[in-house]
Amino acid sequence: MLSVIVDLNRLNPGWLHTFLVVADAGQISEAARRLHLSQPAVTAQIRRLESDLNTPLFIRSTHGVALTPPAVRLRERLQRVFGELEQILHELDQTRRLTGVLHFAASTTCAAHFIPAIFVRFRHYHPEVGLRLIVGNAKQVLQEVREQHVGLGLLGGHERSPGVRLEPFLPDEIIAICATRIPDPRLRRAIAGVKTVRDLEHLPLIWREPGAGTRAVAEEALKNGGVNVRKLDQGIEIGSTEAIKSLVIAGVGVAFFSCWEVQNELASGAVQEIEIPDFRIQRIFSWALPSGELGGLPGEFYRFANSMRNELSAVSVRKWRAIR
Repeated sequence: MLSVIVDLNRLNPGWLHTFLVVADAGQISEAARRLHLSQPAVTAQIRRLESDLNTPLFIRSTHGVALTPPAVRLRERLQRVFGELEQILHELDQTRRLTGVLHFAASTTCAAHFIPAIFVRFRHYHPEVGLRLIVGNAKQVLQEVREQHVGLGLLGGHERSPGVRLEPFLPDEIIAICATRIPDPRLRRAIAGVKTVRDLEHLPLIWREPGAGTRAVAEEALKNGGVNVRKLDQGIEIGSTEAIKSLVIAGVGVAFFSCWEVQNELASGAVQEIEIPDFRIQRIFSWALPSGELGGLPGEFYRFANSMRNELSAVSVRKWRAIR
């Protein structure tokens, strides 16, 4: 517990939010990008907060920042406080009755792991709101928003579209996985022999369809890692993550998945991560928003979902660390 007397009139709530974003990101540069601030501005806010609390919050290194023991406790308390504040504000907001149907588009990962959790909480405060969710790949989500079939979307990937702006929501990591038990001895030996990212050129790969965000991000990362993408096995393409999981578990080949998508399979031992030294595929789940001002029901849902980011991210980190 912090054993200091704090002048609450000097403590800027915005600095506390910045602290939570830096703690989540693990890097000042990444936190600055999420907050749409410069790195010096983020650093200055953290230093002012540390000065006012008379407590160091981060240990700096060339790899980023790590929380000090007092900061770990502060983060846990602040997450609870911000969660309580969110609930209080939404309860006070009950005087503004929301009705209607939210038209939303999401990529498969977002639709499976984010939208249900967010909508259940949102509907608790606004029980008269309905949902029409269109699920597709990243390119399809952008098209739905661009053509104004939906008010907003959520996707993984880096595709862009005229008239649609992307805004960061949550971080993600894409990993290569294979079956824990592989019947084919040649495939077992080939996977065991993966020492560099270029060794993936010799493995049977199972891909999502063109236009899928996971595939686009994985292909770009592989290319940047020195892989000749044209040499990769393109023999199997499937527009269903569940079908690809089934083929991987059966020992047919290797596939790339968001860590959100395979937490259960990793935990149960049905699949395992292929760890490649000095190679990581990181991306951001992003909002797909119309170019103009976002108001009405889509704007309310967007603001509500953003208030849950720290909670969703904390759940993912806990599960991922437990698995690894």
